[in-house]
Amino acid sequence: DVNWQNDSNRTGFMMACYWNHIETVKYLMTIETINVNLVSIDGWTIFNYACYYGRNEIVQILLDDPRVDLMLSDNRSWSPLMRAAYWGNTETVKRILCASRWRKIDAMQKSAKDN
Repeated sequence: DVNWQNDSNRTGFMMACYWNHIETVKYLMTIETINVNLVSIDGWTIFNYACYYGRNEIVQILLDDPRVDLMLSDNRSWSPLMRAAYWGNTETVKRILCASRWRKIDAMQKSAKDN
């Protein structure tokens, strides 16, 4: 099962992001049944791992896939963007903020505040 989680709810996909295994991530993204938004016991997703560790090529792969929820925060309410910024992953922050999907999310949030 490609979505199998260990006792910490971590998946192989999360570990591929952690260890920066780009080709593995590319392959896993082709599997239709993969759940790209599973969370670990501490609330981390594949996007959290990629952003926290500054895995910029993986961050871009995930930004380009509409299945990936960019807004899922961890158990401490830290978003992937917050983690990247806190740890000084400037290139990661730039990629997120320049992504067209992020600009759409930002615009929707601003619109909701105005209403």
